[in-house]
This record gives sequence, structure tokens and C-alpha cells, in this order.
Amino acid sequence: MTADDDRQDLDLFDPRLATAGGSRRLRDDPLLRLLGINWLIGAVVAAALAVVVLITDTAHLRTLAMSSSEPWIPILLLFFGFMITMCSVAMGAAIMFLPEDDDDDEPKGGMKLEVLKLPELRPALIPVRAGAAAPNRGRPTGG
Repeated sequence: MTADDDRQDLDLFDPRLATAGGSRRLRDDPLLRLLGINWLIGAVVAAALAVVVLITDTAHLRTLAMSSSEPWIPILLLFFGFMITMCSVAMGAAIMFLPEDDDDDEPKGGMKLEVLKLPELRPALIPVRAGAAAPNRGRPTGG
């Protein structure tokens, strides 16, 4: 049996031969799917906001971009900045709103600190007479 015979028996579409990554992992891993969906939501929101900024000519950005010799560069930078910001916000919010696992009753993380309640100490309030100095009305000081 030669190496050519082994290659003929090899089925390239066999799911057991799938690589560790790829689109199958994205589809099967719930965390990556969550991040991908929220990235897409952020991208749509970013594109919509960038279009609104250009349509309404907010802060004269459209006028400034169109007066450039190559207007596609500032428009691309505007879309890129909105994409980075909105995709990060959407993905971060998705991670922060994940429910906690309450399956086990053991505390998670490090040591739990007990908060000590100290007695509330208030200084004794004593009325003190404070005299006001006479304002200096153009009189020479003793110098």
C-alpha cells in the first residue's frame, strides 16, 4: 500500500477530520456566537450613526470631508471610529449582562471580608465666638 492509496481513502468532508477552529466552532461555541451576534449589532448601529452624522452634517463633518482632496479617507475613518466604539460597547454589554452561575453554593473568588461596624464618633460641637476683622479701606499698612 502506497501513500497515494491512503489519500484516495481519505474523505475530506468527514466531520471527524474537522480542524480545531473554523466556522463550525463559531457556530457551536455559545460564547463566540454571542460575541459575533453582538459585534454585528454594534456594526449596524455604528453604520447607522455614521450615516446620520453625514446626512445631518453634524459639526460640518460632511462639508469638511467633501472639501478634502480624497473624501473617502475621512469618511472611512469616521466609520472605523464608530465601528470600534459601538462594537466594543455591544460586545462588552453582552458580556456584562451574562447571568451568573448559581449552581454551587460555595463562594467564588478570594476571601470574603467581613465589614466591621465601628461606632459612630462625632466630635463635641462647642460654640465659638468668631470676631470679624475690620476691612482695610485704603489705609496704609504699618510698613
